[in-house]
Amino acid sequence: MARLRSGVAAGDARSMKDLGLTLADGIQDDHGRVLVRRNAPYAVRLFRWAIANGDESAASSLGYAYDLGRGVRRNTAIALLWYRRAVRHGYTGAAGNIATVYRDRGDFHAMFRWQLRGAAMGDGDDMVDAGYSYQYGIGVRKNVGSARKLYRRALASKNITVWGKEEGLYQLALTYVDAGAPRHALPLLDSAAKDHDYPEAAALLKQLSTGSGVEACRCRRGIRKVLRGHANCSIHPRPGK
Repeated sequence: MARLRSGVAAGDARSMKDLGLTLADGIQDDHGRVLVRRNAPYAVRLFRWAIANGDESAASSLGYAYDLGRGVRRNTAIALLWYRRAVRHGYTGAAGNIATVYRDRGDFHAMFRWQLRGAAMGDGDDMVDAGYSYQYGIGVRKNVGSARKLYRRALASKNITVWGKEEGLYQLALTYVDAGAPRHALPLLDSAAKDHDYPEAAALLKQLSTGSGVEACRCRRGIRKVLRGHANCSIHPRPGK
């Protein structure tokens, strides 16, 4: 923290952004003790200073602050402006955030376009997102072949989170289950469930291994609802179904 504050005082744009990211959430130890107190309004000012001093990657962080209303009044229209600026300067992740804004607005066509934009920029998580949209026909005509290609690209990507990679494995496995080729799904599910934090993958793996009937969750990971029924999830069905 002392080095970051010294960098900010010296006008270093990277230090401004990094200090802003730290203060946006604060830091706690494993016992919940506050090591760095959260200061979201100051974080927003730091992101602005970083951009003004040449660090365009901070535009995505500033957009995120407006997107969630952290340290500033929530305004998704302004968030989109900053996200788009970050995309124009080649920063991956911002395109996926734009896609999320449109998803929450119910504009799935725009959501899918930005998922593809992020995928084209090399973001593995956006490849998984676009693959899911192809797999279930959300914002685009359903195309399982295109979904598989995107999932495989994502799994080969170095720019993907562990969370995104596990979802890519799981959803790719589902394409084989649906195609009546569960043997191809088993190694994918085994990899997805390996660190024991993906219960849906572990449950499906157990079903396939024991030969019991298949009842698989098809929701987006971390989103326990079906997007307007597109995914036809038997675990989390649409209201009234």
